[in-house]
Amino acid sequence: MGFNIKNRKNSILLIAFVSAAALFFYFLYFPKAKEVRTLTAEYKNIKSGLDELYAFIGGEENLKDNIVKMREDFARLEEAFPYEKEASNIIKYVNNEAKRFNVNVRSLNPKDLYFFKDDTGNNLIIEGYLCKCMPLSLTIEARYQALGEFLERLESAESPVISVENVNAVKNENIKPLIKARVEIIGYLLGR
Repeated sequence: MGFNIKNRKNSILLIAFVSAAALFFYFLYFPKAKEVRTLTAEYKNIKSGLDELYAFIGGEENLKDNIVKMREDFARLEEAFPYEKEASNIIKYVNNEAKRFNVNVRSLNPKDLYFFKDDTGNNLIIEGYLCKCMPLSLTIEARYQALGEFLERLESAESPVISVENVNAVKNENIKPLIKARVEIIGYLLGR
């Protein structure tokens, strides 16, 4: 049996083709396929992160409006809970509301700050700040209706957040038609 030159040429071509294909796959295709898989996984992670962000903000179509709304909500929260160094703003607010309702504030005594506790007994934290309570004791003179409107306004105010804890009203013959009242309120602050 002899060796056929034509078969030898075909064999060499076949070996060259297989070698070229192996080199192509080894050096070009497989590295690029691996890179494509990595980029696809990264794309899916980024897409899921964006989907979560859009779900949090409220969707792509309302992105700008919702970001503006979130900023406004945060600004309202900051106004509702002033920082500890701005505690005097609560006192100013109470005095301004008293003037607005013709309530005569005879004395206003702030007491020591203390931490606000949640239902489980832990300190309440808002935006990374501890919520503190600033008790105020007021002695006031006013008409019944003015006193009621004043206290209702303090309770319903969203900025700053104030709660009326105790009211002790006494009718005094010397200051008719006014009543004298001792009011305990709490203003809420953010502090460290």
